[in-house]
Amino acid sequence: MVSHYLFEAEFCNPAAGWEKAQVEKNVRDSRHRLWHCAPAFKSLSALNAWLEKRCRELWHELSHPEYKQYTVAELWEEEQSHLMPLPGEFDGFVEHAKRDTSTCLIIFERNHFY
Repeated sequence: MVSHYLFEAEFCNPAAGWEKAQVEKNVRDSRHRLWHCAPAFKSLSALNAWLEKRCRELWHELSHPEYKQYTVAELWEEEQSHLMPLPGEFDGFVEHAKRDTSTCLIIFERNHFY
């Protein structure tokens, strides 16, 4: 996927536990912002529509974490002109019809899967 979409994977550094805590705090804060005022939904499509609308509203309310003088929406608007167009869809799997044994063993290309 990295080669297909031409981006570099960026992982947490080894022995840098503080990075994970930072991410988890951002998730907790975002969860609170989104779901604190969420109404009940009659369908999954209604939930998705509300969620997209609410996220876009928050982009206009929240300042960017590094460039506090701008909102997330302002920097997103600026960044879009610098982005490459997306390539075609990424087909991340190949489907094969296989049989399993009575012990649920599947053999594929000399590999054994249980």
